[in-house]
Amino acid sequence: MVVLDTCAIIEACKTSPSFSPRTFKQMEAGAYLLSISFAEIACKVKLGKLEMDTSTRTLYNEFSQIETVQIINISVDEWLDSIELHWPENKDPADRIITAFAAKKQLSIVTSDKRIKQFYKKVIW
Repeated sequence: MVVLDTCAIIEACKTSPSFSPRTFKQMEAGAYLLSISFAEIACKVKLGKLEMDTSTRTLYNEFSQIETVQIINISVDEWLDSIELHWPENKDPADRIITAFAAKKQLSIVTSDKRIKQFYKKVIW
């Protein structure tokens, strides 16, 4: 299992995603997607910072149908884990919650985010 950062979810929607073969294999074996990523995508679309060929709700429904994907609805435990994460340089709630979740589960994060890469060593792309 791996945890997909928001940018990885967006990349996975492309016709030819740029993931390495190793990352593709790990993603196919199983992936966690956190609900905050869908909120982040919806906000970016609404603000005109991201164009998608489908609505965020449809995207969520499509990912929900994939057997090897588990969508995690963020609970108080995940929020508190993200707040307790010692990472004062990054206040982005999505980055923090995704990273805290991966750290707690000891999983790799699929991301191209440089701030996450600098903080969390188990990053793949």
